[in-house]
Amino acid sequence: MRGVKIPTLIVWGKQDAIMPVNCRELYQQALANATLHVIDGCGHAPALEQPRAFVRTVWEFLAKQGQSAGR
Repeated sequence: MRGVKIPTLIVWGKQDAIMPVNCRELYQQALANATLHVIDGCGHAPALEQPRAFVRTVWEFLAKQGQSAGR
């Protein structure tokens, strides 16, 4: 993953019992241009468990990327 240079969104469930939140640091270190968003009240499948929060997070990330591209 160290070769990935594009903006990357990492969405993590705060109550993820499969991959605890502290594992996120490994992903952030490996992905130089990563944005992390943790969703509270959510386990391992944010898109299924908190779909509105997940979609809002993705839309906000994409909108920010679109603004950056327009500069």
